[in-house]
Amino acid sequence: MKTSTLIAAVCAALSFAVWSTTPATAQPAGACPPGDAATIRISRITPGGSMAGLEKAAADHAKWYADHGFKNDRIFTAPMLVTDPQTKKLVPSTEVVMTFHTHDSEVPHSMEDGAWNAFVAEYRANSVIESTTHVCLPK
Repeated sequence: MKTSTLIAAVCAALSFAVWSTTPATAQPAGACPPGDAATIRISRITPGGSMAGLEKAAADHAKWYADHGFKNDRIFTAPMLVTDPQTKKLVPSTEVVMTFHTHDSEVPHSMEDGAWNAFVAEYRANSVIESTTHVCLPK
């Protein structure tokens, strides 16, 4: 599935959210049959943070999952679109971003290592989570 198609599907699926919870809550196994569990977060870039820093955190996050055997998880970012006050056209926000984690696998706390702590620190240095939504994407 192309990223643009996936983003559209995720956004459409937001209206069918299975549940919303705090960022630290993992999705219970089997909560989403026959679909794929996904976590969508809206984050705001912090003062001193950057979109590039948040994107690096997401890339390191994805690498951690792949390196630890979670081959189906996919983590990526998408800037929110906002209206430019001058042109009245939609443009990518430099302040607000969505992060997507599809096929969201549960990770036991015992697996959280130094690399895990590093990408979490990168996220925290660059952004603050404004909302977290868990959805069930259709297969």
